[in-house]
Amino acid sequence: MSPTLQITFLLNDELITTQVIPGMVALDYLRKVRQLTGSKEGCKEGDCGACTVIVGELQGDTVNYRPMTSCLLPMGELHGKHLVSIEGLNMEKLSPVQEAIHDCGGTQCGYCTPGFVVAMTAGLMDESIPLSKEGMDYAMSGNLCRCTGYRSIKAAGKQAIDKLAPLVKGQARIPALCEASALPSTFLEAADKLKSIPPIPDKPSGDSTPIVAGGTDLFVQRGEELPDSSPLLLNKSQAKATVDLGEELSLDARMTFESFARDPLVLANYPSVANYNPLMASWPIRTRATLAGNICNASPIADMTCLLLALEANLIIETSDGDECIALKDFYLGYKKLAKEASDLVKEIRIPKASGETHLNWEKVSKRRILDIATVNSAAKFEIVAGVIKSASLALGGVAATPLYLEKTSASLSGKELSPDLVRDALATAQTEFNPISDVRGSADYKRLLARQLLAAHFTTLFPETINSEELYASLR
Repeated sequence: MSPTLQITFLLNDELITTQVIPGMVALDYLRKVRQLTGSKEGCKEGDCGACTVIVGELQGDTVNYRPMTSCLLPMGELHGKHLVSIEGLNMEKLSPVQEAIHDCGGTQCGYCTPGFVVAMTAGLMDESIPLSKEGMDYAMSGNLCRCTGYRSIKAAGKQAIDKLAPLVKGQARIPALCEASALPSTFLEAADKLKSIPPIPDKPSGDSTPIVAGGTDLFVQRGEELPDSSPLLLNKSQAKATVDLGEELSLDARMTFESFARDPLVLANYPSVANYNPLMASWPIRTRATLAGNICNASPIADMTCLLLALEANLIIETSDGDECIALKDFYLGYKKLAKEASDLVKEIRIPKASGETHLNWEKVSKRRILDIATVNSAAKFEIVAGVIKSASLALGGVAATPLYLEKTSASLSGKELSPDLVRDALATAQTEFNPISDVRGSADYKRLLARQLLAAHFTTLFPETINSEELYASLR
C-alpha cells in the first residue's frame, strides 16, 4: 500500500484535514474521493484545460491565486493552500462569467465549460492581467473546446469584462469581485483560514525517490506510476526571491515559468522574456512548470532550457558533498543523461546580467504557434559594441540528443564586426555542429533547414539595419 501524508487545506469553503497519497492528482481526489465531478477529465496531460482549478497560496496577509490543471497537480503539494474547483465558484445566482457563457451560447457539449469558467474567473482575479478582451484571451489560453465554439466563448469573455471592468478597476480585485457577485464571499475569509494551518516539514529524499518540481512533464510521462507513489515534491511557494549578485542574477531553481517572465530583475535585464513566455506553454502550465524541472527533464526541445543556454546559465547543485557549480552547457552528457546523481538537487540558477549592449532573441517553430512542442527552437544573445560583436552565445533545440549550445558558432562570431558575410559564415559553421534525426515532427533535412532559418532570424530580428532579411535569405537559397 502506498504511504500516505496528512495534509490540511481549504477546499472551496471547507477546511479539510485528511490522509492522501502524495502523488495522487487533485483531479482524481476531487472526482473519486470528494465526488466533485464538475472538473472534467479530458486529456489528463494538461493540454485541454477541462480540469482547471484555482489554487491560492498565502503570501503575507493576502492569498495569491493562479489557475492550474488538476490532472497534473499532486495532492501532497496542497498543504496550506486553497483549492477552488468549479463548485467553489457557485453562488445562489449565476456569476457574471457563468451568466455570460449562458447568454452567449458558450456551451455545446458542456465538457469544456467548467474549465473555461474557472480560467476566466482566474483571469479576473489576477491583478497583473488587464481587464480587457486581450486579458481574457490570455486567461483562456490553456483551454480547448472540442466543439470549436470559440466565437461564443470569446463573446462571453467580452460580456463579462464589459460588465465587471467598471466595477473592479482601480480596486483590489478579489474584494471588488466579491462585491460584484463574481466570487463567493468565502474568498474574503481564505487568508485567515490558511494562516491557521501549521507547516509540515519537508520530506527527505533518497536515491530512489522521484523528485517532482512542477510535474508538468513527469505526470504525463509517468502518469500511471507517480499518482500511486510518494515523490519528493519541491514546494514552489517557498522559492526565494531573485537576488542581484552584482554581475549575475541568482534565481531559485523552483521558480516557475510564469514567475520568471514576471520577475522585475529578470525583465529589467531581459525585457523580451515576457514576449516569449506565452509561446512556451499555457498559463495554467506556466504557473507550475519550473526552470529546474525543464532543465532536468532533459528534453532535446525544452523551450526554457534553450533560452537559458543562450543566457549562459550556471547551475548550483546540492550534492552529498556540498554545493557544486556547473555550466548548463556542460550539464548534458547524452540523451536524458545529466552531470549529477539522482539524489542531487539543482537548487539555484545564475545568469549574467545584461549590459546596455546586450541583445536577446528566442525563436520556435511548431505545428501550432502556441500550446505545442517545438520542432526546432533556438535562442541567441549578443553583446555588440560599436558594431563589433563582443560576445555571442547561440543555442538550438530539436537537432540533437540534448539541448545544444553552439560552441564553435558562438566563438566564430566573437570579436568580429557584424556583417552579412559574417552571418552567412556563422550559419555554415552551425551546420557542422549538429546531426538531426528524422522523427514525427520532421525529417532531418527539414530540421537542418529550420535550424538555419531560425539562427538567421536572430540577426534579421535584432539587427535589421545591418542584416536585411530579404537579401540574407535570398543568398541562402
